[in-house]
Formats: sequence, C-alpha cells, structure tokens
Amino acid sequence: MKKILSFDGETNGLWGQSFAIGALVYDESGAEAARFVGRCPIVGEVDKWVAENVLPKIADIPVSHAGYDALLTDFAKFYLANKQDADVIVHMGFIVETKILRDMHERGLIGDWDAPYPLYDISGNLQAAGADPTSVDKFVAANNLSVGEFEGGTHNPLYDSAVAAAVYRHLVS
Repeated sequence: MKKILSFDGETNGLWGQSFAIGALVYDESGAEAARFVGRCPIVGEVDKWVAENVLPKIADIPVSHAGYDALLTDFAKFYLANKQDADVIVHMGFIVETKILRDMHERGLIGDWDAPYPLYDISGNLQAAGADPTSVDKFVAANNLSVGEFEGGTHNPLYDSAVAAAVYRHLVS
C-alpha cells in the first residue's frame, strides 16, 4: 500500500471559512509518520450547528494560529513536505477540503501543479462497497476497524483524518 496523507478541515458553517485543519500521514506499513493540527479564531458569528456539534469535539485543540492565513501557510508547508508519493485522501471533500486547497493556491502557498492528482474522496469507495458513503463511522463499526485514540471523535479534524485513512486502507488493500 502507498503512503497516505489524509486531511480534514472544520468550517464555520458548511460554506464558511476553515478554523481547524488536521492531517495525518501514514507510511506504507500503516504507521503514523507525521501529523498536523492547527486552529485559528473563528471570524464572524459562530454558526449554531458548529457551536453545538464541532466546538465541543475540538475543545482540546488550542488556538495555535492568529488567523486563517497563518493556519493555511503552515498547513501548506506540511502538505508540500508530505504529499510526494502519497495517496491524498478526504471524506466528502467538497466543499471544505477542496476550498482549503483552492485557498492555498490563490494565496500562492502551493503552485499550479501541487494539488493532489487525483484527490481521492473515499465516499466513492464506500458507495462502491455498498456502504453509506456519508458515514465512515458506520463503516468502521461494521468492520471493526481500528482508528486510534483521538479526543472528541467525529468533527475533530485529526480523528476525521484517521478514520478516513482507516476506511481507505481497508477498502483498497
């Protein structure tokens, strides 16, 4: 199996700006090789759904960046350092993760040819396997997959990156 770079973002509403990004890199044997996690203040009024469903799950992730641009800059450095020879994966990557990639490009943080080609969205793998493409958690439970220990669970961007990687490894190995 190839190296995997799995990443996830949390936004202020589905179409809002990211305020937390997590990413995990797994080597060819499935061992964690690198991780990124960052958080910045939320700009504007906090979306009600985010306040109820996301913020409690990321309470243990401290604000580490002054703003979105600083968060993107550091994530872009991590991404560029780890994307080589990796399957870059997301779960349901449109809207959030594709916006992160576009924003990095628009700010000159990644070049024209630095995007993941292809960006693997595991929702398609789940659908092809006859599973609910919207739920990695259901698939993990049904297949007794190990994800690792992450505070908060779903909507913690590190957990979401880990669970996507576990499902991807299971479905493509």
